[in-house]
Amino acid sequence: MSRLKFVRVGLPFFAIVLGSAYGLHFFQQVRFDFRKIKQEDDNLELLRSDLTKSGLRLREGVTVDSVYKEVAELDTDSWENIRGPRDTEDLTDYNRIK
Repeated sequence: MSRLKFVRVGLPFFAIVLGSAYGLHFFQQVRFDFRKIKQEDDNLELLRSDLTKSGLRLREGVTVDSVYKEVAELDTDSWENIRGPRDTEDLTDYNRIK
């Protein structure tokens, strides 16, 4: 009799408690993911506005593919290594080579 009572009352109770905890995990995960994406978007807009205020020109519509195509077109086989000046050196030679 007591075993039958556990199957009728206890088993559904534990199934609901454990199942709801498992389901709640995924429900909250969506909320946290959305909050993270929203914060990243807000930070990106703040960064863009700060850069435009400081006078930097931002390119619109830049994608990873377009940047890859620009880099792929560069001639990376023939280049010259130019060492930048140190703090104690004169900048005239560097500016002449540049």
